Amino acid sequence: MLTQINVTELGSFLKYGVTGLSAIAFILTYFLLFKESSRPKPRQEIIKTIRLFMWVTIILGVVSGVSSILKPDTASPNYTATTKKTTKAKIQKASFLPDANDEFKVEVFYEGTRKADATDLVNLISSKTAYTVIKTPLTASKKASLKIHDSQIRHELSEQKVANKLKSIGEEVASLRLKQITSHSPNYVSVFICE
Repeated sequence: MLTQINVTELGSFLKYGVTGLSAIAFILTYFLLFKESSRPKPRQEIIKTIRLFMWVTIILGVVSGVSSILKPDTASPNYTATTKKTTKAKIQKASFLPDANDEFKVEVFYEGTRKADATDLVNLISSKTAYTVIKTPLTASKKASLKIHDSQIRHELSEQKVANKLKSIGEEVASLRLKQITSHSPNYVSVFICE
């Protein structure tokens, strides 16, 4: 039987809002009735007070039930937030489209004589997008390791829209082809300007 109440355990019910408060009131009502009935002669004024408390508890329980039926989103905010995040992640994964709010980094690699073209391209991309754009010299070893033979934009499947946008911007400076790759560098697109 219930002989002690751990206040910290009851306090943890409050995270459930009105429903938790209702549960605490039910437990306290039971505890009060149990304590009063264990006395040799129950006090009538205390029994009346417990009865009043019991009616308040019942009303609170009904309000809690009605509010959770009428507004299920506000009754469980953690569940709603988790569901929205999960749904958004599933949509992004299924459509292979990057989130419009994500930051993109564009790295423009250039060979020796194409530095001016790379600078022009960086300036164009910076003026027409909100992407972070950096310019890097293309070394012979990097060119060989990545098997770069011509000017191109390397992107992942999820970055197709960004790559197309960069290609249309870059046509003013150089003839670039799109090359889809399978790497794991999210929100990063590399542009190579070769001689």
